[in-house]
Amino acid sequence: MAAGLGTRMRPLTALRAKPALPVLNRPLLHFTLEALARAGVREVAINTHHLPRTVRAAVGSASAFGLRVHWSHERTILGTGGGPRAVRRFLGDEPFLLVNGDVFFDFDLGALVRRRARTGAAAVLGLIPNPDPRRYSRVVMAPGGRIRSIAGLPRPARGRAWLFAGVHLLDPALLERLPAGRSESVRDLYAPMLAAGERVDGVALRGAWYDLGAPPLYLASQLALLRKRVVRTVRGSLVHPLARVDRTARIARSVIGAGAVVGREAVIEDSVIWERSRIGAGTRVQGSIVAGAALPAQSVVREAIVTPGRPPRVEPLAGSAR
Repeated sequence: MAAGLGTRMRPLTALRAKPALPVLNRPLLHFTLEALARAGVREVAINTHHLPRTVRAAVGSASAFGLRVHWSHERTILGTGGGPRAVRRFLGDEPFLLVNGDVFFDFDLGALVRRRARTGAAAVLGLIPNPDPRRYSRVVMAPGGRIRSIAGLPRPARGRAWLFAGVHLLDPALLERLPAGRSESVRDLYAPMLAAGERVDGVALRGAWYDLGAPPLYLASQLALLRKRVVRTVRGSLVHPLARVDRTARIARSVIGAGAVVGREAVIEDSVIWERSRIGAGTRVQGSIVAGAALPAQSVVREAIVTPGRPPRVEPLAGSAR
C-alpha cells in the first residue's frame, strides 16, 4: 500500500512519496520488501497515486529482493479496501499479505500464515501492544486470538488495547464483498465481518515498529533505530560511504546520506541529512531534517526542516506535524 498523500509528512512529501522517503539512508519501502521476501513472498503488487515516479525509482525492478513487481496506479485514491480490490485478478485464489508501505517494521510475517493454518480464519491481523490508545485506535482481542473490536467497531469492547500494525493476511475472495471504487478495509470489511460473527483473528507480533506519520516522528524513529543499532553505526551515527565529511566536522547521533557534503568545523547533532545536502563550513544543525538543501556557512538550524530553495526553505519541525 503506497498510494497515500502523506499529508501530515509535508513538506517532505512534496519532494517524494512517503514510502520513498529515506530511512537510515534507504527508501522506506526497501525494508518492507525485505520483510516480504523473508516471509517467502515472490510477487508483489504496489499501488501508487502521489508522486508515483518516486516510488518506482525507489523500488526499481525489485530483483535485488528476489521479487517481481506489478504496479497499480490509482488516478483517485481507492483506500485500503479499494486498492487491493483493484488488483483482485493479480491476487489469485490463495491468501495474500496486505502491508502498509508507510511504516517501518521488522516482523516475522510468517506468524500470520501460521495462525491462519491453525484456525482457518479468513483474515488475520498483525497486532502490537498499543503504545498510546489516545493516538492510535484500539483493537480488542479475546484470549483465544479472535478479534472483538477494531476502533470501536462494530461496537466498543473491553480488554487490553492492541494496535493494528498495518499488516494482515486475508483470503482474496473477501475483496469481492467490497464495492467498486473507494473503500476501507476496517470500516467496510472487517467491521461487518465481526458484526456477523465471522472469525477475524489477531496475532501478537514481536519486533520493531515505528510510525513515520509526521516529520517529528520520522526524525525520532531514525534516532531510536540508531540507538538500537538496527544498522551498523560509527560512534552512534550512520554516515554513507559516499558522503564527504570534513575531518574537522563533528557528527553526533545523526544520519548522513550519500553525496552529502559537510564542511569544515560544521556540527551536526540528532539530525537526518538527506543525500546531496550541503552543510556549509561552521554551520550547526541540531534536531533537524535537511532534505537535499544547501545551507550556507555559519548557519544555525535547530529543530527545523530545511528543503531546497534559494534561499533554502526553513520551517519549524514541530509546526510541520499540525
